[in-house]
Amino acid sequence: NYSAMDKSNLELFSVDAAALVENPRQVAALFRRDGLVRVKQILPQKVAEAVCNRVHQELQARRAEGDGKYFGDVYGYEDTGQRWDLKLQLSSEVKHALTLMLQHIQGVLESLRPSWQLTELAAMCTFPEDPGQPVHADTSHVYDQQVVTIFVALHDISPERGPTKMYPKSHMDGELHLGIKEVDESSAVLCTMSCGDCVLMDSRLLHCGTANTSDLHRFLFYSSWMPPARRSRGSTNTILPEYEDGLSLRDWQQWTS
Repeated sequence: NYSAMDKSNLELFSVDAAALVENPRQVAALFRRDGLVRVKQILPQKVAEAVCNRVHQELQARRAEGDGKYFGDVYGYEDTGQRWDLKLQLSSEVKHALTLMLQHIQGVLESLRPSWQLTELAAMCTFPEDPGQPVHADTSHVYDQQVVTIFVALHDISPERGPTKMYPKSHMDGELHLGIKEVDESSAVLCTMSCGDCVLMDSRLLHCGTANTSDLHRFLFYSSWMPPARRSRGSTNTILPEYEDGLSLRDWQQWTS
């Protein structure tokens, strides 16, 4: 458990998984205010490790096939060979993980708004010497719909392994998004996590992957949720085409069974 090593204040933004079921509206209010919430042990370690093994297998197979359709193009970073965003199939391991996650998270998301659809289902895979990213938001806060992304740690993530750095409350700050003012580094939170922890992030929150200075990979399982909408063609969302627009939060028990 790396929270003791973590000099950032991730604990201030953390809840136990039980709180999501017991007080979903309270957790939703924290999320609305801060733009993130870290949930401890949303998945048992064995379930997270099973997804991790599945990601290893699929990543090897897809890279060997050389078919780009299985990878999201995130800033073209894949070109350096240090980061791959792998679009995942609804394998038994992924379905099991989603079942346990959504049992907890459904009430929180539905406290934010009544309807959601799955818009990304993928694994972020970074490797040693990944340089990290510039600070950015995944969606512009002025024009875009709110998207909620859930990042699950598939192993312990220490500071050297390139954890995501997030800037709480930046999702509502128009001056930051317009570049009128700089981010306050002292407010940043480093998302070091234990295996099976997750972070819910508002897509408008400023954040960046940090450099992986370890000799180990970093794998995150992520799913993103947006209000139901017809998306423009040529969407860059990291999801296999057969799952686009078809999987709603309300019906998750059907499509994960």
